[in-house]
Amino acid sequence: MSLSPFCFRTNVLEMCKTPGYATFLPMEADGETMSRAESTIVGLFIGIMCPVSLFVLWWWVAAALGIYRVFSISDSRIATAALTGLGIGIVLDLLRLKSWITKFYSLDVKLTVLTYLFWSAIAVAFFMGLPFGNIALGTLAGLYVGRKQCHAGASRDLFARSTRNVGIFTALVTGAEALPIGVLALGEPIVVAGLRAIALDQFVATGLMGVGLVGVGCLVLMVVQFWCTKTAAALAFRIGKNVA
Repeated sequence: MSLSPFCFRTNVLEMCKTPGYATFLPMEADGETMSRAESTIVGLFIGIMCPVSLFVLWWWVAAALGIYRVFSISDSRIATAALTGLGIGIVLDLLRLKSWITKFYSLDVKLTVLTYLFWSAIAVAFFMGLPFGNIALGTLAGLYVGRKQCHAGASRDLFARSTRNVGIFTALVTGAEALPIGVLALGEPIVVAGLRAIALDQFVATGLMGVGLVGVGCLVLMVVQFWCTKTAAALAFRIGKNVA
């Protein structure tokens, strides 16, 4: 059986004949399955995310075990562990990708939350504490919830509640990660030099004032994150309705 996402629509229509299987299908409001273009995009997303997630997970777990001296793990073994995770992810893609595409909009909420938190940590590490990765990740979360509610045929009220809840969640995650990073950054030479250039170094040096300044920045960041998530969700939901 071909594993190409381009065969998704034909194979799914055939599998719909199997009793009990149709309950797992992401359906449009009018009863149609997701389009070939959307299933291809979802397949590419999952196909990349699974190996990368396992690559980073095995890498970090092996590195943590070595750093905290739970086991004596050399750098070469850490690299081997990371590549092992990557290989497992590729194998899982080959075996399960079509099933994951089918169930993409029916994922368990706990799994999506854990996945989001994990990738949020990756975003923080990749962008060295800057919030750009988290903003992008929250925007993707908005796109996901918008398409999910569109496929479910949700009412405007239900969509608005879901979007608000997801927006609050992404904003809280972004703010919770930005606050300690911002406080720690107050002691960095480059930050101190920047504050001195705008005559704020003495203001921040008082301790609580610096934390307050970081807090205000985090609130602004949370508002931006909330807006990005809600806007992305609204666009994804509206596009689906217009297409329907």
